[in-house]
Amino acid sequence: MMTKPNWAPAFLSLFLLNFVVGNPTQTAHQKRSISQNDKPLLQDFDALGAWFDSVAAIKHTSIPRQPNVSVAIVGAGVSGLATALMLDSVGVHNWEIIEASERVGGRYRTKFVGGTQEYAEMGPMRLPWNVTYKSDNATEVYTDHRLTFDLADWLNELNGNDPKWKINFIPWIQHHPNELYARGTGRLPDGRVPTRADIEADPTLGSAPVMISAEYNSTKQKMNQILMNEKTLRAIQRDPWRAHKRAIHQGLDDISEQAMMRLIWQASENVTDAIWTSSDYDVFWDEMHHNSNLELSGSPGTLGLTEWKCVDGGFNRITDAFIPHVSTRLMLNCKVNKLEPIQTEGNQTRTRLSWHTGSGKNRTTHTKEYDYTIMAVPFTMTRFMDLPSFSSVLSRAMRETGLRFQSACKVALLFRERFWEKGPRPIFGGYSRPESPAVGSLYYPMYGFNETGRPGLIMHYRGADWSDFFPSFSTEQHVELVLDAIADLHGQEVRELYTGEYERLCWQQDEHTAMAWCRPNIGQHKLYIPSYHRTEHNTIFIGEHTAPTHAWTSSALYSSVRGAVQLLLQIGMVEEAKEINAKWMGRWLELKE
Repeated sequence: MMTKPNWAPAFLSLFLLNFVVGNPTQTAHQKRSISQNDKPLLQDFDALGAWFDSVAAIKHTSIPRQPNVSVAIVGAGVSGLATALMLDSVGVHNWEIIEASERVGGRYRTKFVGGTQEYAEMGPMRLPWNVTYKSDNATEVYTDHRLTFDLADWLNELNGNDPKWKINFIPWIQHHPNELYARGTGRLPDGRVPTRADIEADPTLGSAPVMISAEYNSTKQKMNQILMNEKTLRAIQRDPWRAHKRAIHQGLDDISEQAMMRLIWQASENVTDAIWTSSDYDVFWDEMHHNSNLELSGSPGTLGLTEWKCVDGGFNRITDAFIPHVSTRLMLNCKVNKLEPIQTEGNQTRTRLSWHTGSGKNRTTHTKEYDYTIMAVPFTMTRFMDLPSFSSVLSRAMRETGLRFQSACKVALLFRERFWEKGPRPIFGGYSRPESPAVGSLYYPMYGFNETGRPGLIMHYRGADWSDFFPSFSTEQHVELVLDAIADLHGQEVRELYTGEYERLCWQQDEHTAMAWCRPNIGQHKLYIPSYHRTEHNTIFIGEHTAPTHAWTSSALYSSVRGAVQLLLQIGMVEEAKEINAKWMGRWLELKE
């Protein structure tokens, strides 16, 4: 008879001790001690936590400065654009943005469909604003996302509130009482699909639980003590940086959710699989961060209700607002394919970038040298570049087997009229769930409610593994699948209202990203993040994939602040680094424990 291996009890005891009390030791990335005469560098500070506190505390003032360095910023997404203007704000003006595509915006992708004013967000579409908890009716602000709203205020001020560039926010309706839930639910006595309000009034109409057993309930409760702990979620909302550091110290980056259930709590394979496959997460921090916003829907059994915002006219208005300030230092249609360090006659390191314009016989190679390069593109793109040898950890993070990313697919269909806003159960915003698991969710527009004769878009959005499957579909097949799901949910007569106009984007097929957002694996935060804080070959890597949080504009902006501060410290502009730190990370400095 086989028995459990005898190493298990010792391992479990060691892990549980680490999980309960936390491990305060640093990661394997060694920090140098800083004397009064040393130049402080970002790598000296706590990359996994509140590095901005250490920047604020720097006392050095007599460090040689290099204020006139030339800087290449590769990528005109929000992280590259924001870094450029942050540098501009403290007197570093000798920068250029090199963008592979014909536009600014990166993964901001607002599409106006069929020559109308109806727009679909094929990229980011919403921002959490605040959350009200049921336990005490208190409201918590999503402090990290205030970076995005601060950026909008700053751009509006820089642009003199010119309506052409003005950024305004409007409510995003995450859920509407009349949104329809068809998948896995019961039916009303007359056979209709239940609404969200119907299910809240009669929970027996809702989806059946994944499993019913004492072991399942016990294991699920243990998971929720970590993943849905109100104190933890509030801590993430108030300060994700310190919350992230605590999660690292608790060992939550060292073990997967699946391994926790199976090895630590000794749950059966069946129960472990049932819980693990009910979401697309296996890293505790990622799901905790997700739960701090998207799982606070106000439904019975949830801890609170999140209020959301979106951009009036689409998220591209944010990055378009940079254009008046970067256009003279912006190169479009220049896809960088090589970065190499070079040594000057004075034995100083510089960077040389190469890119192509044109194609075939008309392709021309261009090169240009800069003192520093800030790489603001995801590793899914740097993997196609000819790069020098970076440190082992950073090289592995960039490698195809390194930092993990995830895709997403969206299809938006244009209808001649907004039939969903009519009838006895009108829907204004929110999203419905059709029978089709492949289609997933169908989102309704957040603008133009009840306007007579106004057309409208319904958008299918699917992430996780489904988004890896959809590129195998032709565009026509994908569009037809979505139209079928809408007709099944709202009635076959809606086919007559479909205009034939649509937008489709599977991010895996996007030539400039090949992904939608970063989704790290076990141990990748603890190992990789400190390497982004080290400047190698005069190159700094930024982007949402380098931040402790992912898939949000605030993640990209964190990385912009970090990248700008990192460069300024590198060139001895300490007071300017502290100025940017105070302007953008000042809120965190006020939240010390």
